[in-house]
Amino acid sequence: MAGLATEVLYGGSFAFTKSVTGTIDPLTLLGWRFVVALAALLVLLATRLIRLRITRATIRPLLLLAVFQPVLYYVAETFGVMRTTASESGLIVAAIPVVIIVTAALILKSRPSGWQVAGIAVTLAGVVTTVVAGGFTARFDLAGYGLLLAAVVSFSLYAAFAERYAHAVSDVDKTFTMVLLGAVVFGTAAVIEHGADGTLGTLVRLPVDRPDFALAVAYLALGSTVGAFFLQNVAIGALGSTRFSTFIGVTTVTTLVTGAIVLRETLSAAQFLGGAAILAGVSVANRRAATTACP
Repeated sequence: MAGLATEVLYGGSFAFTKSVTGTIDPLTLLGWRFVVALAALLVLLATRLIRLRITRATIRPLLLLAVFQPVLYYVAETFGVMRTTASESGLIVAAIPVVIIVTAALILKSRPSGWQVAGIAVTLAGVVTTVVAGGFTARFDLAGYGLLLAAVVSFSLYAAFAERYAHAVSDVDKTFTMVLLGAVVFGTAAVIEHGADGTLGTLVRLPVDRPDFALAVAYLALGSTVGAFFLQNVAIGALGSTRFSTFIGVTTVTTLVTGAIVLRETLSAAQFLGGAAILAGVSVANRRAATTACP
């Protein structure tokens, strides 16, 4: 359930951010997203709804996780998406489950089951079908491809190390450190960018001047950052990085569904077929994994 909820939260962000991504630069959106997420966590800490157990021994693994995700992942993904088309970036990012298998094998010495590999293959085919059905275009920007691949590798390394430290570090500590480092890096970058342009006042007033921006930030901060990061850490700890990766395609399905319901976008038959393949792949990988775990 945590794995499914994570990808649903990520996929739902499309409907909330589509109205602002064309007019707000990525660093501004990321800065506000993580600063608001950090503020929310500080409120939870102040009211003692959550507690931190960070020690000298856990600082190093926590920073390692936070550097890979969100810092390196979002930097590489953001600038990679800017240099490529939506279909190109969608196809490259869809390779994350495959790369997670490789990183898990190298770092954790774990091997996926045959059913997990089959499920991931079916899910990947569904994502490719869905992306291509939406209209494939290409810019052939090698730097953009390199950045997107770096994002894929960064997330995969985060997933592998999150599994390694699943029992050594609490999920709350992981989430807080990830959000804190994201707020420091992206918040500072946004301030520097607007300071250089002389638009710091605009940066501060954005949520008031743009209600659609405030709504997007609220969802991204509370749903796709605090909620999704925490649930993602829970899922990886319970399922392992490889099995968790089988849920990643659900983001694509959620994006299609929210686009159709909220934004009134029309889905083609091929997109329906791709979505069905994604769900079938998730079902195969996880149902068989659960079955083989039974005595």
